Amino acid sequence: MTIAVMQPYIFPYLGYYQLVAAVDKFVFFDDVNFITKGWINRNRILQQNEPFKFTIPLIKASQNKLINELEIADYKKWKEEFIRQIEYNYKKAPHFSFVSEWLKEFLYNKEYNLIGELTADSISKLSGLFDLSTDFVFSSALNYRDVNANGGQDKIVRICELLNADRYINPQNGMDMYDETAFQQKKIDLKFIFMDDIKYDQFNKDNFSASLSILDVMMFNDIDKIKELLKQYKLINKQVVI
Repeated sequence: MTIAVMQPYIFPYLGYYQLVAAVDKFVFFDDVNFITKGWINRNRILQQNEPFKFTIPLIKASQNKLINELEIADYKKWKEEFIRQIEYNYKKAPHFSFVSEWLKEFLYNKEYNLIGELTADSISKLSGLFDLSTDFVFSSALNYRDVNANGGQDKIVRICELLNADRYINPQNGMDMYDETAFQQKKIDLKFIFMDDIKYDQFNKDNFSASLSILDVMMFNDIDKIKELLKQYKLINKQVVI
């Protein structure tokens, strides 16, 4: 059993979905503290051919609150403005019609109140569209908080134990956070995922804007192409990089 544990982000970048594709079970880390100015309720799209950061407004957002506690401020207003923003910036993209219809159906299918639910659904629904068979669970549904799981690494190891995982995969930017020995002691193989240098044609073919929301990827690539891009990564041990 291979797992990953990550906070749920809104329409995250391609590398997030590569992590989803690389594991059997994906745990949404929804009962940890919210990260202000992070990627939970923010992401980037193209606006006038330049990266532009959009934000979903939240009610009294604070790092003292858990992700699954935070409410969206006027979901109806935000989704309508966001759909108009997407249309204005991407209406000339090759796959705009398909993505626009999918996005409208997703955002109007449910009146979201909590940011944790919206972000998790945005990931799981698109994973289904990409034919990923990964199972999703919420950390809040797991009894992983015990006396031996205080720090972040301890919690991850405990979640691995609860799910009978023998491999844990983490994004490359978290490499310094983990001690491989702690995983080896529990017979868990610790890997880090590195996305290949992926580029695709955007409006400005001479100036590629990397790491934008998956919505940008979808605007310029059909689903079959995205399935190919999801496979373009490497799994590396920590000592190989060090």
